[in-house]
Amino acid sequence: MNLGIDEAGRGCLIGPMIVAGIVLDEKGREELKELGVKDSKRLTRKRREELFNAIIERSKGIAVAKAEPLEIDSNNLNALTYRKVSEVISSLSWLNPKIVTVDKVGKETEVIELIERLGFVANVVHKADELFIEASSASIIAKVIRDNIIERLKLKYGDFGSGYPSDPKTIRWVKDLVSKGEEPPNIIRKSWKLLQKYAPSFYVEKVI
Repeated sequence: MNLGIDEAGRGCLIGPMIVAGIVLDEKGREELKELGVKDSKRLTRKRREELFNAIIERSKGIAVAKAEPLEIDSNNLNALTYRKVSEVISSLSWLNPKIVTVDKVGKETEVIELIERLGFVANVVHKADELFIEASSASIIAKVIRDNIIERLKLKYGDFGSGYPSDPKTIRWVKDLVSKGEEPPNIIRKSWKLLQKYAPSFYVEKVI
């Protein structure tokens, strides 16, 4: 059995980062490959949601860790990402996966040492979610969970788009808050430097 781990929302301005891990045996990996599981970014939202239950049904175990904006603002993002990865590995270590595959971000030394300390083989590589079906599956789980969280946040805070800095709707929503003189809600990552341009009153410099 192999454990694949991936995240969703790491680069967002709004909302949490979700890190998901899934343990699959050889049969599960083959079945999911035949079903068309691939990196979540290469699938439509509808297709991701269709595959979500199929992935869960074929998994031997799933774990999810969440980092809220305040936690992201208070920590180095790479270190925090690997801390959440560590939480996922610890939650699934009882299944004794042979290999732990994680998408590489920043310096991978910390997570490699953790994986090896637990007695597993570390496979920390760029684009793991494209190359390994267990990481692709984890990327879909993380993305669907985050998308559902974002939809619930929109019901409370209005339609802010995808929450990514590249989304014009997201930027318009932030600028609208500023123009109304409203306080920034806690769903915004206030340490994102983009705010210096569009909402300087919201920006809080990260001190680590």
